[in-house]
Amino acid sequence: MLLLLVVLVVFVSTLCGVFFYCQALVTGFGCKRWTLAGIVFGPLIWPMFAMKKRMLLNRLFGFEQLIFRA
Repeated sequence: MLLLLVVLVVFVSTLCGVFFYCQALVTGFGCKRWTLAGIVFGPLIWPMFAMKKRMLLNRLFGFEQLIFRA
């Protein structure tokens, strides 16, 4: 039972690492940094990633701009 739990945790952290690597690649962030954060913290890092994306958009376009996503 303990072995199954360890395998599940390793699988989820690897999956989160791959997910955050792909997301960092798409948004132009540092891939190694976000992959490592995804492996260590798992899905708990998602709010920080979303906030980083929002801060980058605000810095590029300003706070008063409306951005439409297709």
